[in-house]
Amino acid sequence: MTRDEWIEHFQLDVAACATVDESYSSEVDRLVLTDGQVVFLKRPYTAEKWYRERGWIHALEGLVPVPHILAEAAPGQTTGAFVLAALAGQAPITMNKKLAYEIGRTLAMLHTCTGEDYGEYTEDGFYAYPVQDWRRFRNEKLDGFMPFITTELDPSFLENIQTELVRREQSLPEPSRPVATHCDFRLANLLTVGDQVTGVIDFETTRYGAVEMDFTKIVRNLNTFGSIYVTAFQEGYATLHPDVPIETYLAYYRLWEALTAVGWCIKRGLEEHRVFFEENIMLIEQELQMTSISDGY
Repeated sequence: MTRDEWIEHFQLDVAACATVDESYSSEVDRLVLTDGQVVFLKRPYTAEKWYRERGWIHALEGLVPVPHILAEAAPGQTTGAFVLAALAGQAPITMNKKLAYEIGRTLAMLHTCTGEDYGEYTEDGFYAYPVQDWRRFRNEKLDGFMPFITTELDPSFLENIQTELVRREQSLPEPSRPVATHCDFRLANLLTVGDQVTGVIDFETTRYGAVEMDFTKIVRNLNTFGSIYVTAFQEGYATLHPDVPIETYLAYYRLWEALTAVGWCIKRGLEEHRVFFEENIMLIEQELQMTSISDGY
């Protein structure tokens, strides 16, 4: 269904609408209704993403600021849609130490939502993974991109990446107990007003997983403003989880995230995602260069 067809389906009286940028797993439109209310029409690309989004919004209400679902249409002949209430604020484009600290606290609050098993929300409710091995789940995610990665990367370059991933994995501690793991925690999925976090959005990839996967993207974002903001973020996170070895996780997942991003770009089409592809190739080269300097790689 088109945007206009969904607007008619939900009987929305719309005065103005605009497509939201940086939405890669859904089509999202900001709608201003004739009574002045602002809502978001969100149409996930798959039914699985719809059920994850719905499950996590309900699970996290009251724990962290999440959008309220005003109306929904479950997947069937379509992949489903939501009408979400607008939260105050916007994705931050500037940074200060207090805001970075609060972003750290927000992620820590998310990680206080614990579960009994690794798993995700589905059409039938919560689904616990049959094999309760978080690293196996993580590896399967990368394995799913390998047929695409091998079509573009030089075999010796890919072998170097895989060798380095194995080496860095040896430093990782055992995975944490299952917690709400956003899996795409970055500035574009946060809403802020001043130095306060007013919203966390986009739960289409969220799972009960290990905390280790949730730091790479946000730390990369904060580093663009300066390392002092990464420090402030870590201080905010440590107020609730003081013993999490963030730096150890980052060493492994910087490389892992970059390689999976390369696979994502190839799978989704290099013609459209060439810039993001090149950015991640550069990140991989930087990681391997650091290794070469320090370890004679």
